[in-house]
Amino acid sequence: MPSRIKYDKILYNCPYLDLLDKILMGEGRIKLAMDRSTLEQLYHQHFPKTYLTAYMVTGNAQLAEDAAQEAFLKAFINLHTLKEITKFGSWISVIATNCAIDILRKNKRILLTDSEEKYMDSNCENSPEVSWEQKETYQEVRKALFLLEPEDREILVLKYFNELSIQEIAELVSLPPGTIKSRLFRAREKVRKLLQPKGKRKRHINKVNKASST
Repeated sequence: MPSRIKYDKILYNCPYLDLLDKILMGEGRIKLAMDRSTLEQLYHQHFPKTYLTAYMVTGNAQLAEDAAQEAFLKAFINLHTLKEITKFGSWISVIATNCAIDILRKNKRILLTDSEEKYMDSNCENSPEVSWEQKETYQEVRKALFLLEPEDREILVLKYFNELSIQEIAELVSLPPGTIKSRLFRAREKVRKLLQPKGKRKRHINKVNKASST
């Protein structure tokens, strides 16, 4: 995502308080793990990063809202499985990433909505060429992420967006650090190839698809 896009403005348009009510009040049939005040505190503290994690994967405000809502509901129901509450932020980042991947796959959409394109226009430099190039780069990066295997996409988002260490990721997804390093290297290589000049990109996409099917 281009650095000129300010996360606080993306969050401003998300009705996160409404989502909290849906989770805590609209799901009365589900037994939640803690009292409401504790859950509200966790929600207010961690919603921004959770929502933006989902937005990083989907690139779409509505899909990110859906993923964040689903992630918090799952986290609140299963909160008793978390040994250290101080790790809630990292834990829900993994849940949100997986929820976003599932929702994006179901919706099969990776293009910006009209409102998001207008927002990007307003946050890019004045030059039309720069604005167009930034929007194209943003979409190309997300398209490349979408072509990755879910586990590779998860590793990239956790490492470079959530800025978790190899050890932290390994603990969260229950895999050895060496496996995380290998997947991270593989994912970076795939994205690098997919983002090469357009004349070469088709050949690399075919290679990735062929490798994924074997």
